[in-house]
Amino acid sequence: MLNEIRQMQVRLRVLRKAIRAEQREQIAKIDLRNKAEELASSWLKELQPWINQNSSLAAEVLDSYKSAFQRLLKLSAPNNRKKSYIETLDLILKHFRQDLILPIQSQPDTLPSSPLLVTVVQGLADPIEDEYLKEAIECARHKLYRGAVVLGWCAAIDRIHRKIDNIGIDKFNVMSSSMASQKKGKFKRFSSPQNVGSLSELREVFDNIILRVIEGMQLIDGNQYTRLRSCFEMRCHSSHPGDAPITEFNLLSFFSDIREIVLANPSFALPAS
Repeated sequence: MLNEIRQMQVRLRVLRKAIRAEQREQIAKIDLRNKAEELASSWLKELQPWINQNSSLAAEVLDSYKSAFQRLLKLSAPNNRKKSYIETLDLILKHFRQDLILPIQSQPDTLPSSPLLVTVVQGLADPIEDEYLKEAIECARHKLYRGAVVLGWCAAIDRIHRKIDNIGIDKFNVMSSSMASQKKGKFKRFSSPQNVGSLSELREVFDNIILRVIEGMQLIDGNQYTRLRSCFEMRCHSSHPGDAPITEFNLLSFFSDIREIVLANPSFALPAS
């Protein structure tokens, strides 16, 4: 996008030169007005939103350029004064390189991920999960939010798997059978008794079944189950085609839940290795 910003500077200069060459005091030529409208619209709809999201430029600087380009857009109506065009273009171009091109050019290739997201995951030092979380943060840096969700869920479900293994997989099997035999009560619709013999086999059990069984094992309560089930659904939405968006706000909520309910929850603490 930096090349497009540089091109914007060049095109603005060309437009200013063409307008200065006009003999009349009002700009009536349709091609000049169309160029002004095109440049202003491109800035307001494409370039400025990108800069807002991908740079640390001061808001007041960006607001000043937004106002100037909005003025240029208004000037593109028929028969506005040549002097107004030149004043507006001079205002935009005066510090364009210093305000925009140089700061963007000198910033790191990727910006720090959301400080809130970093706060949510910091302090979770498990060596295995740390790899998942580092990759999730890296995805978030590049605004690959679906990838971040998938990797975050890997960290959470891995901790759940290892906690079950630590407690005893036989207890997991017994609880699943007990739940499947219930004819009334909360788990009367559960119908997936398990007979797994190892951590490897446990990893083949569908995550939605595991979540239900750990509720039966009282590692989580009903509200925590509902929230984790929502996290699992977001993981599924992220890894399969669909139009449901995953935003940074979704990401923050997702990581907050898996941290508080699983990764930082004493119920899922593991013995020091």
